[in-house]
Amino acid sequence: MAVDTALRSTGFVRRGHVWLQERGDGVAGWLGFGLAGSLEVTPLVGVCFRRYDEVCRALGVGIPATPFVSAPIGSLMGEKPVWRWTFEPGGDHTATASSLVSAFLKHGKPYIDKHAKWDALARALVAKPETLLDFERARKLAIIHVLNGNAAAAGEVLKKERERVADSRDVYARSYRAFAHRFELVFAN
Repeated sequence: MAVDTALRSTGFVRRGHVWLQERGDGVAGWLGFGLAGSLEVTPLVGVCFRRYDEVCRALGVGIPATPFVSAPIGSLMGEKPVWRWTFEPGGDHTATASSLVSAFLKHGKPYIDKHAKWDALARALVAKPETLLDFERARKLAIIHVLNGNAAAAGEVLKKERERVADSRDVYARSYRAFAHRFELVFAN
């Protein structure tokens, strides 16, 4: 509740266990917490895109309202980052929440502002795909390409990753092959 109160003036509104800020055109800023203990929180910031969520829903992958890109606030802070804010039982939650929101506004909100434009973010991710995590790279790149109207590029991403995992029987490889099959069914020309 203390975080909710401290965020009220920023336009972020609590939706379940995360806070969202509508930014127009199907884009929302996202703030959530990774819990490290009963009262320790590790804030994460990100950006959600409704059209990305719609494609994921059509493909039966992902979790709605999960950010397309995200980062822990601590990784955005530079020197002497704070990774966790601790809400002590019986402690001053207002001061802790104020400190957290201050760090969010200084480091997290600029991250959201920078990544809230689909066209610029999509170009950046296609240009530097290594910035995406290995297990999500092919899936996200294929979706980016199809959303940008380039089904051939999406097909190429799918083909390369399918070749890379062709001999693998691990969970990722099986999951990826199922994803690629559904993707081709949904977006067949």
